[in-house]
Amino acid sequence: MFRIPGTTMSLRTFDKVETVDGQYNIVDVGIQYEDGAIDSVAVGGSFHSLKRAISNMNSNADAAATDVAS
Repeated sequence: MFRIPGTTMSLRTFDKVETVDGQYNIVDVGIQYEDGAIDSVAVGGSFHSLKRAISNMNSNADAAATDVAS
């Protein structure tokens, strides 16, 4: 989140929204006013396939880095 220059408002950019179900990742994008009030849109999903693909890419990169270091 960062302040919009020349205003008392801050721009919320993909701030994590807490949920009771850890399976879902929800973020919001919008404006936060000086008094804490928020105008935003929330977007979310479980993103299982994306998380798995990122995990695989990270594992491959870690393995490649280990090979180079050896």
